[in-house]
Amino acid sequence: MRPSRRHCLYASLALLASALLAPQAIAETLTITSSPPGAAVEINGSVAGTTPYKTEFPGGYFHKTHTVFGARLDHSMVVRVSKDGYLTEQLTLTQGPFEWVAVNGRHHGNYFLLKSGRFDIKLDPISYGNAPVETISHEGPLRPAAISSFRSEESEAQQQIGSVTVASDPPGADIYVDGKFVGQTPSTIRLASGPHRVEVKSEGKHGWERDLEVLKDSQLTLHPVLSASP
Repeated sequence: MRPSRRHCLYASLALLASALLAPQAIAETLTITSSPPGAAVEINGSVAGTTPYKTEFPGGYFHKTHTVFGARLDHSMVVRVSKDGYLTEQLTLTQGPFEWVAVNGRHHGNYFLLKSGRFDIKLDPISYGNAPVETISHEGPLRPAAISSFRSEESEAQQQIGSVTVASDPPGADIYVDGKFVGQTPSTIRLASGPHRVEVKSEGKHGWERDLEVLKDSQLTLHPVLSASP
């Protein structure tokens, strides 16, 4: 039995009404601050502004949308905060990817969510004294925090430096040396000779740590396998 024109009209009006009454994407604010303020903010490699930094994104970037009309964030988001005289900090702002599937099951895809609407980042001052840490090369997804070269030829010759190459399975894990973030795997890091603690951390994985003794001109390689946490 063919539907009448009246039924078709009612169906069209109902569809139009549902579209008009569907929740619209309400903008929410992402705030990035630093201590000290006035640091440069880069998001996914593009200059965004200085701290305190605020920008608006659709609500679907912060929480899962409940309608097909909601906007979704289809890529991860990384922020790099830098200021002269301080170590650069880099953070992954998003978690995911998550999978979405349309009600009819015909359409699907991945999306990411911002971990929070506010990120407060503390910048550590660069120390040119004992136990310098310097990243000399990096192949991972993020540029590691690097200490500026501020040493005369004489002081460089007096220092006893070794290198530590840190990779991981899976790659892209955060590397901490003596409690300070220095980059992501895989990276090669120059360290002053002496004892150091290296930690490798990744979201959803068991952390890995190792105490080691760095000798002058030594070349150490670490390749931890990070197992999934329960």
